Amino acid sequence: MASQQEEGDLPQGFVRLRDVLDQKFVPGHMVNVIGSIIDTQALFKTSKDWKTTWSLMDCSVEDECYGVKLNIFRPRETDIPQIAYQDVVVLHRVKVQRYGGNMSFITNHQTTIRVYESSKIPRPPGSAFVALRPCTKKDERPELTEEIHHYVAAFYHKLDKTNAPSEEVFRQAARQSANVKDKFSLLQDVQAERFYDLIVRVVRAPHFDFDNKATLYVSDYTENPAFHDHIPENLDASQDGDVYGYTSEEPAPVAERWIAPEGKKSLQVTCWEPHSRALQEDVKLGSWIGLKNVQIRLGHDYKYLEGFVREDRTYPNRINVYPFNLDDRENMDDRLTAALRRQQAADKEKKKVIKDIKSAQVAGQKRKASEVQAIEDQPALNAKQRRAENRAKKKEEKARQNVVSAAPVAPSTKSDPPKQNPTQDVTLAGNRQIICEKSNVGLTTIESMLEPSFMKIKIDADTVEVQVPFVNKKYLTFVRVVDFSPSCIEDFAVSRKITQYQDLSDSENSDGSSLDEDESSGGDNDPTVKRAWEWRFSLLLEDALPADGSSPARVWVAVNNGAGQCLTNLDADDLRKNRKCRYQLQDIMHILWGNLEEVKAADGEKQQASKQEVNSRPGSRGSNGNRTQMPDLDSDEEKEEASGRGKESSSRSNEIRLVSKPFTCPIKQYGVRTGKKDEWMRVFAMDGVRIKDV
Repeated sequence: MASQQEEGDLPQGFVRLRDVLDQKFVPGHMVNVIGSIIDTQALFKTSKDWKTTWSLMDCSVEDECYGVKLNIFRPRETDIPQIAYQDVVVLHRVKVQRYGGNMSFITNHQTTIRVYESSKIPRPPGSAFVALRPCTKKDERPELTEEIHHYVAAFYHKLDKTNAPSEEVFRQAARQSANVKDKFSLLQDVQAERFYDLIVRVVRAPHFDFDNKATLYVSDYTENPAFHDHIPENLDASQDGDVYGYTSEEPAPVAERWIAPEGKKSLQVTCWEPHSRALQEDVKLGSWIGLKNVQIRLGHDYKYLEGFVREDRTYPNRINVYPFNLDDRENMDDRLTAALRRQQAADKEKKKVIKDIKSAQVAGQKRKASEVQAIEDQPALNAKQRRAENRAKKKEEKARQNVVSAAPVAPSTKSDPPKQNPTQDVTLAGNRQIICEKSNVGLTTIESMLEPSFMKIKIDADTVEVQVPFVNKKYLTFVRVVDFSPSCIEDFAVSRKITQYQDLSDSENSDGSSLDEDESSGGDNDPTVKRAWEWRFSLLLEDALPADGSSPARVWVAVNNGAGQCLTNLDADDLRKNRKCRYQLQDIMHILWGNLEEVKAADGEKQQASKQEVNSRPGSRGSNGNRTQMPDLDSDEEKEEASGRGKESSSRSNEIRLVSKPFTCPIKQYGVRTGKKDEWMRVFAMDGVRIKDV
């Protein structure tokens, strides 16, 4: 074995650094490598991790003086091993990346690092085991074999260190890196005659000149008064020439297209070689990139600030332009995340402006002269009537503002507080395979939960009791499932397009789903569009502890993606294609609702006939069996429909009756906007329920 290691054979499962530089492994691929440390940067704290960078060399790249960079991120400072000049490092499951135009490595939560102290490594055929430095418990696995110990000894003494920096240069570089000032800045803060590091989005594609120079426009969605004021020719990115699509002109070429935000938020940047080459290879319109050592100065017209990225005279091959991989959420820079949030806010504002413009145009076209005339024909009010009308409007507006601002706080109700059930353990009589989060809220009934809430507010010297549209409140109920929507279980999961905003916390809607109108519509059958699946369904719950002699109350509750994952312990998927996931879901939901699916299937023909009869009546709303949105809980029609469904579920037919065990269920109430100004609708949602595995 020793003779084989002297010949330079790598241990099984390891790769040479040259293969990585030659791009034989695509970015994101996990590899195992062994190398000698020839350069290091001082350890520093990022927003959430500790980071350092090492440069590695092996026999395949010993003719190069730079080696291959290894970027190490660890949650604690003590998790990063101590090293010295030319120590040998063994890396398992380190990720290949392309950064700054060069191939390099980056650690992840699976990476393990073991270091051999160079001064203690014996000559072959000795084993380098004696030179192993202490490691953290995380790095103990996998255990290093004797084959690796013998290889390290042979590798270290065979490596040609002629091109490697001297030990003095190694130490000096480490000291200098500790004194490097962070030059990162937002565009809103840059000033002339200074150098900055930027994280920006390409809002106009690079233009390349014959003298190897590239010019592009970038933005980080912050505003600087010293920038050129960009006024877009059109607001809709999908229409290159006209917001309303009146023209039939061909779209502008990509090289001439702008996606810059409106205002003084875009900076012109000029790059020379080798940076322009990196732009040509890795950067396109819409890419998020990092720019290092950008000189800010006034342009040739001495009016606006511009950026310039020139060749580094000390390191002529260093590239100061590098694209970001938005798919690598685990290692995404927090500053990039903040920039994506600003872009998301700008895109939402842009869509709102486009919508308002189109709405205004439609409203203008529909306005008729008769409506204007009707207003003119109204009798004029005298001074006393106008004063009385103004006082009434002010009082109404003040009351409305007080109600809306106070709505999120759970107020007292007009009726008596809901009666708490006796201190019996009702869960023992219920379904023991369904568990819920511990709560200090007392058990209540659905009937009490549905009672309107009132709030006492003061207007001038008067105290007025006003009904509020909703309250933010949690309840604990004892219920059973009597219906579900959509009626087809394959529709319990819906898809959305994957966007660069998908992991931002504020990209979710108020009902807990991350679907919006643009993401959830269109492109379902387009194989080039990446889509993610989320749970989105509703359950009709019936009170299992109604008051004596009264019919049980019922309420629709929403189950969003998070609640669905908690309930089923499954990730959503295309249930029409993934049969295994559909069968698992059916088995799990059978525990929750018993034979409800069988009851609905047996009564399907009867329901269909009933729906056809209802739809044939004048003014009928039609069937809503396939809806994926929550019904209007405060609608009288919806209350009657929910009550009717529950009665049908409990007495469907003489052949099949609904058999399901009740369970303890936490429910939360909150409000969502209806789309009308200052109008809210209350919504109930399941919160913290899990079906135990069989």
